Amino acid sequence: MTDQHRRYVIIHGHFYQPPRESPWTGLIAPEPSAAPFPNWNERILSECYAANAHAHTMDGHVVRISNNYQSLNFDFGPTLMAWLVRHGRSVYRSILRADAASVERHGGHGNAMAQSYNHSILPLLSAADKEIQIGWGIEDFAFRFKRPPEGMWLPECAADAQTLEAVARAGIKYVILAPWQGEFRPASGGDSSGPFIWRRGDLQLGVFRFDSDLAGFVSFGDALNDGARLANRIVERALAHPPGSVVLIATDGETFGHHKKAGAAELARALSLLAQRDDLELTNCGRVMSLGLEAGSFEIHGASAWSCQHGVERWRADCGCRLGGDTSQHWRGPLREAMEFVKRHADALYDSLAAEVLTDPRQALRESIRLAIDPDAATVEQFFARRALTREADRNRVLTLFEMQRAAHAAFTSCGWFFDDFGGLEGRIVLRWAARAVELAAWYAPSIEPELLDRLRPIQSNRRDIADAATLYLSLKTREARGRI
Repeated sequence: MTDQHRRYVIIHGHFYQPPRESPWTGLIAPEPSAAPFPNWNERILSECYAANAHAHTMDGHVVRISNNYQSLNFDFGPTLMAWLVRHGRSVYRSILRADAASVERHGGHGNAMAQSYNHSILPLLSAADKEIQIGWGIEDFAFRFKRPPEGMWLPECAADAQTLEAVARAGIKYVILAPWQGEFRPASGGDSSGPFIWRRGDLQLGVFRFDSDLAGFVSFGDALNDGARLANRIVERALAHPPGSVVLIATDGETFGHHKKAGAAELARALSLLAQRDDLELTNCGRVMSLGLEAGSFEIHGASAWSCQHGVERWRADCGCRLGGDTSQHWRGPLREAMEFVKRHADALYDSLAAEVLTDPRQALRESIRLAIDPDAATVEQFFARRALTREADRNRVLTLFEMQRAAHAAFTSCGWFFDDFGGLEGRIVLRWAARAVELAAWYAPSIEPELLDRLRPIQSNRRDIADAATLYLSLKTREARGRI
């Protein structure tokens, strides 16, 4: 069947884990709730990431093993990829091979998308921090996949006009959003997933709108109990639209095997059945963008996300979004304010001290992420050679300031605010990285820790075993210190 008679199907998986490692040792402390695995990264590696790299399905008496990443449109968070390099190397290689194969199969357009680096909520960041997060995400992607990214996943799909502008200015061609995140204006009354075109001045960006019914069927329904039934549902939806239309499903990648036990195998079954059809093309967003298809235009009127009904309030206020139970999220606002206090101090210190030895402190900070992800010692030498930085003391100062900035950024990983209490594993991640940023800053200026504790002390937990955020912060620091002895 010719291209003009085809519909296009894209299934996107957003894969992410926060930086669970100790900022001091690089090790993950035991997480008993992940038993029988030592921590949640290891458990999800087994249940999801490895399961999708080697998905097993039965065809009669024949077992077929497939790499689902070769057929998925996907993004992997940089902090997760860094962990996979050390603890899931075979899966890491499978992900890279899958993207390379898709580039060859789809005329230069790979399945992988970039993600902004720390999974922080971009509309809540300053313009400078947006630029850093986007730039770090692009640099990490290019280092790993050996090509520039065409698309970028926005954490929690959180977006506003300023975020879209920053992404487009960075050279990104497309993003994926939920249907309720703006005004999608179809060009011809159709119901395609996109791409819709967002424009501001001389900037433009493709916006794919995921199919919320199909996404809900996969994420919250029983679609992954039977891959054949999922494939049939997708075919029905696609054929209901005119040729040239796009049907896109987007969900957390961990749905495929972690949240849904049979998810990896049944996804493989669905992908295999879809690939056999000649009236559909199972493809990726980059390939669709290359076809010049325009479903219409897109306008965004305020900050929004795919997992909050109140804009982006879930990450800074007691907006009512919670997983369940009669709990208060009054802690969200004060915790964010405390982290912003740490970040402002880190920024002021960096701007002051880095400017004494670097002529381009902000550009150097953006490029510095390569020093964190590339183990080649020559990378550091080349970085400093370009800046004629020869004194060992100056180099050490700059490296410490870079580490301080990375820690301050890591303290804004979105899952620290997503759940019902800061005392869970995710909130502890935020506090540990903040403590590391404060510690590094204290090498060069009086410590702000006393004032930070004053800000944390009024923040009360819903849990009886946690008094307040200051007490938890100090206990985490003490535990880390003991682990380093």
